[in-house]
Amino acid sequence: MHKITKIFVALVALAAIALAICFFNGPKNFEELKRSVAPTASLYPEAKAVSNVLNFVDDSSSTIHLSEVSGDKWVLMYFGYASCPDVCPMDLGKISQTLHKMAQKNDLQVVFVSVDPKRDIGKMSAFSKSFNGDFVGLSAFENELRTISRTLGVYHQVVAAQKKAKSHSHDEISKKKHKHYDVDHTTSYLLLNPALALTAILSSPHEPDAMAKALDEIITTLR
Repeated sequence: MHKITKIFVALVALAAIALAICFFNGPKNFEELKRSVAPTASLYPEAKAVSNVLNFVDDSSSTIHLSEVSGDKWVLMYFGYASCPDVCPMDLGKISQTLHKMAQKNDLQVVFVSVDPKRDIGKMSAFSKSFNGDFVGLSAFENELRTISRTLGVYHQVVAAQKKAKSHSHDEISKKKHKHYDVDHTTSYLLLNPALALTAILSSPHEPDAMAKALDEIITTLR
């Protein structure tokens, strides 16, 4: 009888441990997930359907819908431009570091979207893949790009060069301003689910460890 009691107690203890594991490590509900990934990622209360505007162009100026490159994966979108002097290279480097730290990296496609199609079409793929061979580079012509930006809640604005060489002629200055300019743009990263609905925004500061943890949690919980 004493032996049976011990077995019973042991089984109860095992059941309690299993219940605790399920409670603490089981799937989170939405509110738990929202708190868990904050402030690295901000989840939308309801994923926003945006697939109808995600029409881009590739380096050959051929029209391509985002679904053709996403492969039914989650998509992390970064808006920037190839001649960006500092922020874009730094951010794309951080995204690459994040991927390497993720358990669910095979479920995520990173897409670099150029907000400077005039200068970038033709070299977007080479630029994005210089940070990670799995990155995809896309853009859109200006009207379509504005539509995409408005729908996704991002922005970009050309900033005229401030330096002017007095010794140059007016025509030379105009040409130089046309070729050399910066573009202000959103630095947040956008996360779309496999249905290409806007699910979350990752805002600064962008720390690879924190982003990897947040993205893994979102993907495993909302898959």
